[in-house]
Amino acid sequence: MLEIVRERLSLPAPRVATFASWAHFNAIAEHVEGATFVNAGAEALGGASDPARMNAWQVEAAPAWDDVRFDVFTFEAAMAHLAAARPRLMYLAFDETDDWAHDGRYDRLLDAYARTDAYLKRLWTWLESQPDYRGRTHLLLTTDHGRGRGAADWRNHGENVAGAEEVWIAFVSPSMQRRGEWKGHAPLHTNQIAATIAGWLGVDWRQVRPAAGAGIGE
Repeated sequence: MLEIVRERLSLPAPRVATFASWAHFNAIAEHVEGATFVNAGAEALGGASDPARMNAWQVEAAPAWDDVRFDVFTFEAAMAHLAAARPRLMYLAFDETDDWAHDGRYDRLLDAYARTDAYLKRLWTWLESQPDYRGRTHLLLTTDHGRGRGAADWRNHGENVAGAEEVWIAFVSPSMQRRGEWKGHAPLHTNQIAATIAGWLGVDWRQVRPAAGAGIGE
């Protein structure tokens, strides 16, 4: 979807950007290397205000997991790119909540949730301070999977873990006035996310992928 939106809107690659903590997003985020802008894992943070120092800190921080950097570096790099390149579409993919849960560190998991919440506050505050983004920017938050529901399986996810199929979606959009929990509505599904985001940018995703789920709010 990222590549097709960039193509349909005739945007240069830096204006459709992915910043991810997990290095594998270099393969996940695009089919053709270089079709969009991707910075994932322990890659150089060229757009940072002080890239040399940020890159040194990124190495010295030494996360406990392979192919993952701490979310703070992902977020700071994304914010620097947002300010410099003014992307039309940006995908932020954090990772720490997943890894701390796999490690059984519920305390660190809660800390990571709090940090992520603070990142989102900073993002929203910045967007609302920018004339070209204020009042015309859509945000969609979701997760790629749930987790187990009990003390024995909360650390894990997958097809054999009950509850892992349950995800959530939160969004704020200038084209939709709804606020709060969407009670009494049929369940939403992850196959609706691509159509929703593409639609916000004026691209009819189901014309591209007829079998895709309908955009939220259609």
